[in-house]
Amino acid sequence: MTTAASPAPFVDNADLLPRVSKKSDDYVAEILRAQAKLKQARGTTVVSTREKQRRLAAILSDKENYMKRLGQGMIGPIQLKLRYQGMVRNVLLEDPLTPGIPVEYDILDDLGQAYILHGNEGEVRVTPFEGKKAPVRLFRIATFPQIKKEDLWYLRVNIVEYAQDESKQAIMKQEDARLVTVLDAAITAYGTAGDHTVSTGAHEVNELSGYLTPDSLYDLVAKIDVHELEAARILMNPADYRDLFKWDLNQVGFAFKDRVVAGERILTFGEFQIQRSIQVPAGTVYLTPAPEFLGVFPVMYSLDVEENHTVEKFHKGWVMDELVAMSVLNPRGLGRIIKS
Repeated sequence: MTTAASPAPFVDNADLLPRVSKKSDDYVAEILRAQAKLKQARGTTVVSTREKQRRLAAILSDKENYMKRLGQGMIGPIQLKLRYQGMVRNVLLEDPLTPGIPVEYDILDDLGQAYILHGNEGEVRVTPFEGKKAPVRLFRIATFPQIKKEDLWYLRVNIVEYAQDESKQAIMKQEDARLVTVLDAAITAYGTAGDHTVSTGAHEVNELSGYLTPDSLYDLVAKIDVHELEAARILMNPADYRDLFKWDLNQVGFAFKDRVVAGERILTFGEFQIQRSIQVPAGTVYLTPAPEFLGVFPVMYSLDVEENHTVEKFHKGWVMDELVAMSVLNPRGLGRIIKS
């Protein structure tokens, strides 16, 4: 008697294909598209601000039952803070990596200097490197958001989306904190480098007035200009950013003061783009060149999300992580101002 052979298990060829790294922006776009598709399938698509205002106006127009309907149709919770805007991808050149290929970057100067950030099990250190090819070791940045199961039922807000968005911001803060670490190390080490014969010493200016002044910026830029480079970005703490509003009319002119009084944000000053971050130490202001003149931010994968529920504790959880590296390959265009 012949028995029929059992069918072979189905194997999805897509699971066998090698993963290809993408830019972080592409990962975020994929996550947002998946969330929008899921909300559309569930009929819970996010309503625009204008539509919320229209619905609220319709509720208030009902003079008899508007208070009851208003309680049932609240717009949403009060926001606790502004959304954090990361800066590392505006400072270093993001480089999506190909899995399985060693990560090395060419250095074209005479000596070959680089400053490579390492991170392992919570330890963060910077290693100076001399040579023509700089090997880069990747490290992981992770966060572990959790929410209580009952909050999915008690709260009107989408607590899952809120927790995951807060986790993305937490990862960006970790990225920026490590960026400041490698910038500090590169400025200090290059100041004592043997081949640093142009504008000798660290690219550093001490501001004695207690607040940032245009003169300090110009003095620091002069140290960078002689290296045939241009400083393009100012990285500063929000507290130091407010020093810009104290500048005298003779230093900035009427147009600058008019924009400030009109409520416009100061995004540029002269040749510099200004970026604020709470991860920049208060009292220190950094100047950097354009990303293509500074260093790289290699990314093997970014914002990968895995479920990590703790069923016995009634917690919903996720693991969000990325495998990245940071390296300053050209420290000549870096500088900092220290307020005292």
